[in-house]
Amino acid sequence: MEKTEPVEIRVSVSELKLGMTVTRLDRSWLETSFPVQGFVIRHTADIHALQEQCRFVYVEGQEVPEARPWRFGFGGGKRRRQEPRLSTVDIETELPNAREAFEQTKALAEDIMENARLGRTIDARQARTVVKSCVDSVMRNHEALQMLLQVRSKDDYTAEHGLNVCILSAIFGRHLGLLGGEIEKLALSGLLHDVGKMHTPVEILHKTEALTEEEKVVMRQHVEHGRRLLTGMKGVDPVTVDVAYTHHERMNGTGYPQGLLAHQIPYFAKIVSIVDSYDAMTSHRVFESARSSKEALEIIYDQRGDQFDEALALDFIQCIGVYPPGSIVQLNSGESAIVITTYALNRLRPRVLVVRDPQGQPCPQRVVDLRQREEYRPGMAYQISRELPLGSHGIDLKVFTDAGLALEEDQPDAEVSALVNALRGIDTD
Repeated sequence: MEKTEPVEIRVSVSELKLGMTVTRLDRSWLETSFPVQGFVIRHTADIHALQEQCRFVYVEGQEVPEARPWRFGFGGGKRRRQEPRLSTVDIETELPNAREAFEQTKALAEDIMENARLGRTIDARQARTVVKSCVDSVMRNHEALQMLLQVRSKDDYTAEHGLNVCILSAIFGRHLGLLGGEIEKLALSGLLHDVGKMHTPVEILHKTEALTEEEKVVMRQHVEHGRRLLTGMKGVDPVTVDVAYTHHERMNGTGYPQGLLAHQIPYFAKIVSIVDSYDAMTSHRVFESARSSKEALEIIYDQRGDQFDEALALDFIQCIGVYPPGSIVQLNSGESAIVITTYALNRLRPRVLVVRDPQGQPCPQRVVDLRQREEYRPGMAYQISRELPLGSHGIDLKVFTDAGLALEEDQPDAEVSALVNALRGIDTD
């Protein structure tokens, strides 16, 4: 008898019943009153709300035998969703391991870009080993590395961007239910996707004004350079070469270099395309300020089906969530906080570390779990009012850890102490 496993089943909202597990909506949760995609229907009010806002949803079911092996090549078929992986350790426990993997991968990214610039060989075996340590950390607890991504350095954007895309690709691959070996290939592809930019003239790569049409043509040649560099390297998987060459292709055929249509674009390139755009939008670049995570996700949602694969775009929005770990938020009390931990079934109420008072000044740090609906004044429970840009009120993880948390010695916060001890030592220079 063939093995079966939980899969998603599309059902009309008129067929919903109590006890069903809703895994996905027919639209982005940003357009609905639901804080998450992924919850058990426990009340008739849940059914009524779904019927008012959706035409159909996806619920968890038990059917569909094992599918034939999925291919990595061009136009590879859609993968079935796997069971979501649960973290095996908490974020405080994983942070030291994540920090080590982060620093190793950061150094690797810088070496790769420098070697590519100088025409030296890239050590593919070393790259795979280092990337595996990132993937291992992501599999244990993806939020640790996701938080460290918010520690932005002021060094070369291209190297940091490769690091970020590597880690975010691993996190997204985990969310999609890819196998460990697949995630490692995906993460390495993310790390090397822009390696060809090292052959782009610096005056174009770092230009602060809009590029001319001629300069755009030169910039777009980085995918050709990347394919040539990676094809000539021993031990580089063809999947990685394909991603470097096709991550700027678009579902509607308007991308480059070949103007491929959706069914012609490799699956991993579709993934890296989304991650690449998200990280670029949320990073400070020489010609553009960083957008908030929410703004970037809204753009990805708007471009689904045209620039990005629609199903993957919705999956990515669900993966990142409204307030990813390490983001800075303002509470309804006026205080500012850093998001520490998110919860799959309550994304609007993460665990946060309060670090600024309502005037934006440093204050004694304390951990607040917004799920507990702790009140900051009678009848007013803490909740998030809005996301703040990275660096607001002088908040960033580098300053945060270097300065220490100035805990009250008579009433130290054990959760804060554990977090600080785990974070201490992050180096972004």
